[in-house]
Amino acid sequence: MRKIYISILFIAIFTIVFGTVTYAWITIATVNNIQGLSLSASTGNELEISTDGFNFSSTLDSTTLEELFKDHSLKDVTTLDGINFYSGGLKSGGLAVANKDYVSFELWFRTTRKERNIYLINNVSNITSYDVSMEGTYVVSKGISWKSNTDFQYDVEDYISKGESRTYYAKDSIRIGFQEVIEEPYDQREDSNLKHLIFDPSMNQSRGYGKAYGAYSHFINYTGVNITLPYEFPKTIYDLTKPMEDNPYQASNNESLISELQPTGTYDDEGIEIYQSKVIVSIWIEGWDADAFDAILRDYLKIQLQFKSLSQPSV
Repeated sequence: MRKIYISILFIAIFTIVFGTVTYAWITIATVNNIQGLSLSASTGNELEISTDGFNFSSTLDSTTLEELFKDHSLKDVTTLDGINFYSGGLKSGGLAVANKDYVSFELWFRTTRKERNIYLINNVSNITSYDVSMEGTYVVSKGISWKSNTDFQYDVEDYISKGESRTYYAKDSIRIGFQEVIEEPYDQREDSNLKHLIFDPSMNQSRGYGKAYGAYSHFINYTGVNITLPYEFPKTIYDLTKPMEDNPYQASNNESLISELQPTGTYDDEGIEIYQSKVIVSIWIEGWDADAFDAILRDYLKIQLQFKSLSQPSV
């Protein structure tokens, strides 16, 4: 069974207040074995973060998320909506289990600001590398040199021969999902109004879900098992929302809107109402991705997410 064991070298959740703009990062580094976890966090007064929905603060101790990631692993799973997960893809199975087959954790955001919409922003995956840290959202990996054990079609016009060595990257098959969930009693929305999305940080739609080349071609040529390509495809985004050029506090579109903070009926010490929401974040290897080769299981991953609170686009 395909499996990547997760070692969380560090997870940092923090916000930086720049004028009236709020940023938040979550950083995850993964390798083959669990070697420990440390967490540091700080937030300004503009945005507070919680991992349980009760204890909000501007600082988080180093053990806050340790149990959430203990003994977790990544296997190849698949989903059409980023909510319901199933084992495999090429190697189909039953229901996938959160934090056994893929990583899943909860975050709560709250603020008293008028910008009450949380967006995933600033994908810099294609301009950074495993050894370089920079501001923004990215998924990067070291890469693994692998000698192919069969002939197969790597891409539309690219064929790999048995014995040919190339470098393959786990980053190319990663998906990140966001699912907004209702928190009673303050959140009175209908389920149909909740946000959920799947993001492919590789931004390479041509090597995305259910392609006849890549991992699929290798699998059928090596195993001799002919499996049918999927006919349904998940709605996936490849680009992230940018702030308006003439208004850095307003979103240009809702492409990567992950949550709309809701009024809670509670107020801060200055009498300003607190807005809050809950989001489930999921990270997985998409089993139907063209780059989901067995070789990537030995790769090293680093994942960083950057969020920004903005007003929605004007109509």
